Amino acid sequence: MNSLSSKGLNIMLFIERIIFVLAFTYLAAGEALHLNAFIQNGIDIGLPYAHFICPFIVISTLIFCFLILIGFAWKIACFGLMVISLFSGFFFFAGAINKVNIVGVLLSFVILVNFLMLGSGQISVSYWLDKNRKKRNKRLSNIM
Repeated sequence: MNSLSSKGLNIMLFIERIIFVLAFTYLAAGEALHLNAFIQNGIDIGLPYAHFICPFIVISTLIFCFLILIGFAWKIACFGLMVISLFSGFFFFAGAINKVNIVGVLLSFVILVNFLMLGSGQISVSYWLDKNRKKRNKRLSNIM
C-alpha cells in the first residue's frame, strides 16, 4: 500500500479547497444576484430580521469562502461556514425537508469537519505566515 506523499496531500487539499469554495461561492453568488428574492424567501418562512440576516449570510459566506481558498483564519472560516450551513438547513429547509436538502447540508458539514481535521496544508497563507514567524523567532533567539 503506497502512502501519499506530503506534496501530493498538499496538492489534493488545495484542489479540494478550490472545488468546495467554487460550490459555496456559486450558491452565495446566486443568493447575492437575487438578494430581494432571498430576503423574501426568508420573510415567507418566518425568519426574524430577514432584511439583516439574509445579506449577512451572503456576505459572510463569500468572506469565509475567500478565507478558505487562500488558507487563512482557517478554523474561524470553517466554523463560520458550519454555522451558516446548519442555520440555513434549519431555517430554509425546515418547511421543505427532503433527501436532497438534508444530504446537501450534511455533506457540507462533513467536508468542513474534514477541513478542520486536516488543516489548510502547505499551500496556504497560514502555512507561509507560520513558516516566516518561525524563521523570525529563530533569528531573534540567535541574536539574544
